[in-house]
Formats: sequence, structure tokens, C-alpha cells
Amino acid sequence: MSLHLQRRARAVDALAAAGIDMLVAGRQDHINYITGAHQLWTAGTRPFGPVCTLNTANGEIFLLSTWDEGVPDDIDLDHLHGITWNGAIIYQRLAANPGMAAAQRVGVDAWSPGMAGLIRAVAPNADVVAVDDILLQARRTKMPSEVDAIRAACAVAAEAVAAGLAHPGTDAQRLAAGVEAMALAGSSTPAAEPQVKGNIVDFSCIRSHYEGGLGRTAGATPPNARPHAALIAACVPGATGQDLRRAAPDGDWLVRGSGMGFEPPVINARYGADEVLEEHMVLSVSAGTGEEYARDTVLVTESTPEVLSPEEP
Repeated sequence: MSLHLQRRARAVDALAAAGIDMLVAGRQDHINYITGAHQLWTAGTRPFGPVCTLNTANGEIFLLSTWDEGVPDDIDLDHLHGITWNGAIIYQRLAANPGMAAAQRVGVDAWSPGMAGLIRAVAPNADVVAVDDILLQARRTKMPSEVDAIRAACAVAAEAVAAGLAHPGTDAQRLAAGVEAMALAGSSTPAAEPQVKGNIVDFSCIRSHYEGGLGRTAGATPPNARPHAALIAACVPGATGQDLRRAAPDGDWLVRGSGMGFEPPVINARYGADEVLEEHMVLSVSAGTGEEYARDTVLVTESTPEVLSPEEP
């Protein structure tokens, strides 16, 4: 089964268990997870809209896409619709979704006041509930194919970091070198703003929907002596946020989920004390001072954590 179908099945199971009949999604990460589509014209800031609807009874999807390029074959062409700001047209499209009118429980991952009224108009008998936590919980652990995709994204980030560290110019020139190397390696989509300052270089990128990240300091110590080595070693199943705090080095540090971008859990010296790590989580682990900083992407396994980012860029 294709990876996006495995993800969709996991999401449908989680939503159905919560009694959700229909999902109306507007967050791009949730849409990517469920559909596997590579959508065009999604850059920049936009208000919430019903970009994707999912019927949990049969897995049927309607998707905002002006054409079928990058859309998996399992989403029918007549289930695609173009961009519009006309509320009447949006209403008609939502109302045309089989199962919407009879839905008893509609899940949303965000909405605006206007969309709240619109959804209640097309699903008059439904309770409308937030499902962010349900979907993020379904995404919390990663399947083997997802880990492979994250590992490939980490390799792209490593190319960017290597180029930034090797360039002899200014910070701006090293940043440009890293961005160019990232694009040549297979991704022109940053997951976060690259950090190139002094001896520190940190890049994250999105490749095939998944984030890979790496951070290094020029001339730093070997991997097992870096300030975050003990923190990585503490990333085992059952470890709590308090356990990570005890393992954390002095200075700033952060352990947070990594998948289709920034994900839960989020643990540092102030937040996430009660979080519990699980096998198959993927984490971004960063720590260090201005003199020596490092970040790696780590898979929580049943024994020793596996570093997915290359040891040396």
C-alpha cells in the first residue's frame, strides 16, 4: 500500500474512533498527510478554507486543486475544485459532498467565523468539533516509510549545512551557498528559516512532505562529545520531559517532534515536563551555546536512539 494510503487509513481510524463523520481540513500538514497531494499555489499566508474534506465512512476525498498534477490517482478528477473566494460556490461544493448533510459530527482543524457558519449551514444536524489533537496523535509515531522519507530530507539538509560551513564568505554568502546546495540536493522548500550566524549553520527542509534538519558549529567536537549527546541518549521509550531535563546540558536546548514540519511533543527547560516519549517517534534534538551548537534528527527505537541526520555534513 502506498505511504499516503497508509497515513490516510491511520487518520481515518483515529477520526472514526472519535465519532467524526466528516473532516473539513485547512491545515496544509494535515492535508498532505491524508491526501499525499503536492498542491500548487499554497505559499504565503491565507485565511482558513475548506481545502480538503474526508468522509470517514468510505475514505472519499474532495480536494482544492486546480488540476491533477501531483494528485494521487485514488482521488477522482471530479473531486477536485479550483480556488474561489465566492462563499456561495464554497457552500455548493461543501453541500455536494456525500454524507455532509447527514453528518452528526464534523471535525475541523481550524476555522474562521465565516467558515463556522458555512459548515453549520451544510451540516445542520452536526456537532462541529476541533480535531487537531486527534490528527496530531495519529501522526505522533512514524511508520518505516515515513522514517525513510525523513532520512532522505535530512541528507538534503546536510548538503546545505556542509555548503554553509565550507563557504569562506560572509554570513549572507554562506546562507546563499547553503540554500543553493539544498535546492541542488532535492528541495527548495525550507521547513524553518535557516540560521547562519558566525560559526553556526542550521538548515531544515521539506522533501516529499517530510522535514529533515541538521545544525552544526564549525570546528566542533566529535559527535559523542557534543553538548547534546547525552540528550540524544536519553531519547528512549518511556522517557519523560523531566528525564530529558536531567540529561540536558547547560544553555538552550529543545527536543520536539519532527515529521511534516514542527510537531508535538515540545520539551525544553520550561515546557513538556509530563510528555512521554514513544517508540517510533522522530525528534529534532538541539542544544548548545553560541560557541558550540548542534542539532540532529533522531528516531526513538526500542533500544539506542538512531540518528537519522548524517554524522558529519
